[in-house]
Amino acid sequence: MDYNKFEDRISDWIENSMDIKERREFEKFLKDNPQYQSKIDLVRDAIISMNNTPSLKVSENFDKNLNSKIKALDKTNKASTVIFGFSRQNFAYLTFSVMCIFLLSAYLLQPSNSAYLVADEDISIEEVESEDQNTLEIKDVDILNDVNGSFVSDKD
Repeated sequence: MDYNKFEDRISDWIENSMDIKERREFEKFLKDNPQYQSKIDLVRDAIISMNNTPSLKVSENFDKNLNSKIKALDKTNKASTVIFGFSRQNFAYLTFSVMCIFLLSAYLLQPSNSAYLVADEDISIEEVESEDQNTLEIKDVDILNDVNGSFVSDKD
């Protein structure tokens, strides 16, 4: 028998609820390990104290009233932490995700801006102005250096 099995069976041995074979095995273990006698004394004292403690008298409706109060507390906690069927944390994640999708969609679906031209093309500023004078007006043209090459942009 190991110590864990010994510890699990102390109360059974004290209350004499073991069969004879188990009782002999327990007593042999106790005889071989007298240092565990103090553990038996502690458990015996605890059992005696519990048996001598007066029992509490409660009303017949105690369990019913307690359960109804617990349910009422649970309902108030759920009501304050649930938004459209989601917990507050999940609702925040959902809102953040929807906003990110909306912003990304708005960015990707915006009309292309014809004011940006590739600098490598052989088009003069005058040609661009003459092609689309009604919609495109170039005032200052700056060359922006980019990793992939130079680009021309319209700056107001």
